[in-house]
Amino acid sequence: MKNGMIFAHKTTWRSRLDLEYLDETSERKISQRERLDSKNSIGQKLKQFGDYASKESLGQVHAGGFLHHLIVENADGTRTAPSQMTNASRKKRIAEAWFNHFRRFPTSSTNPVIQHRLVFSMSRELHDKLVATGINPDRVLHSTTKKIMMKFADCFHPADAIGYAYGIHHDTDHLHVHVALCPRSQRGAYVGCSMSHSHTSGHKNQMAYLRSCFERENQRWADILQSPEQLDERLSKRFDSDKIIFAPKLTRSQLEALRNVQTAEAIRLQQSYQSIRNLEAAIKTKRQFLAAQRNANLVFRLFGRSKPRLTRTVQKLATEVDRRSLREMQNLLFKIKRDYRAAHKRYSQTHGFTSYANRSTQSHAHRDQGHKL
Repeated sequence: MKNGMIFAHKTTWRSRLDLEYLDETSERKISQRERLDSKNSIGQKLKQFGDYASKESLGQVHAGGFLHHLIVENADGTRTAPSQMTNASRKKRIAEAWFNHFRRFPTSSTNPVIQHRLVFSMSRELHDKLVATGINPDRVLHSTTKKIMMKFADCFHPADAIGYAYGIHHDTDHLHVHVALCPRSQRGAYVGCSMSHSHTSGHKNQMAYLRSCFERENQRWADILQSPEQLDERLSKRFDSDKIIFAPKLTRSQLEALRNVQTAEAIRLQQSYQSIRNLEAAIKTKRQFLAAQRNANLVFRLFGRSKPRLTRTVQKLATEVDRRSLREMQNLLFKIKRDYRAAHKRYSQTHGFTSYANRSTQSHAHRDQGHKL
């Protein structure tokens, strides 16, 4: 597990802001891949990719640090969660916020730095161990990136904040994330990514610090995966516990096969799978309700209206109950996913899921055809 997380390299761009390279589904990235390898396609080189990464998550560009807070603000004073925006809308908002921030801190340089590019990669070994354990590698890389960037800000820009955008890519042998780092902090200080230390120039080796942070985070995951008895307990305490565990998808033919068989084992598997889908939908609805409630309260305050004290108290209590309810739903989804994974594994080992599903569906079709004759 020594190279579970691989820190690749960084480059500095002075010509323009380029966010399209963060999106693995952008036309430029696709044409670039086609030039390098016409046979390559997203997810082709990663085993079990389809189990944990949904099509909706492909190409998503995210904002971190102070840029995250800037892009959620709407012109009317309300806020929109990034998850409720289209990917194109997020990229547009990030670019606008990036340049608006630049204009606040003009420079005399004729060729100013526009962005630093970083690449963080995950080894195949760590990727496969996470997938085998039922942990979503995308979520691990996602949370690792945010944690490392937060440590970077705390170390080199204390009492300030950095801004960055990033996108996870599945189109090479290693799952990796591209990061675009804004060279100006929230308060206007220059954000560097020096690769060497110099007493005369005052440069700090920020890249060495990032590398050491990745090594420590890699060791943390190595320790977690080596303690199966503590794994569930550690994961259940995370705020994204319902997302970090993935449930193997069932194809239409597999679902049809389970319905045709109707054994106790097949029924339990169907019910667990449907419970996961229903609970995911309920959690999404609950989050949308809480977001709409926050926006409504914000608009109310913007117009200078004050609700009666009793009404405010009741609303606060109701919101707290809703938040606790959401957390309980997330914990329940985490547990159902873990149970479902175990049941799915037993069933597939016993029946050989893919071949069994096809065989069962075909035999059912033959029976139907015989009845019609």
